[in-house]
Amino acid sequence: MKHLLYEDPITHKFALIRLPDLFADGDRVPLRSTDHWFSSREEAIAALPELFNQNEDRGSDESHR
Repeated sequence: MKHLLYEDPITHKFALIRLPDLFADGDRVPLRSTDHWFSSREEAIAALPELFNQNEDRGSDESHR
């Protein structure tokens, strides 16, 4: 699973974006209204452990199917 730390060029806020499985460099970044935006890069990086925990939970859910 790929993620991107994205900085909005207008607001300079940051978001951790989950990328589609087939995402390739140069593809348009899939921004959603549900993405959580952070005021600073440091805040976004501080949220990474929570993101990784969510991914582990999703992975274990999928392995039980």
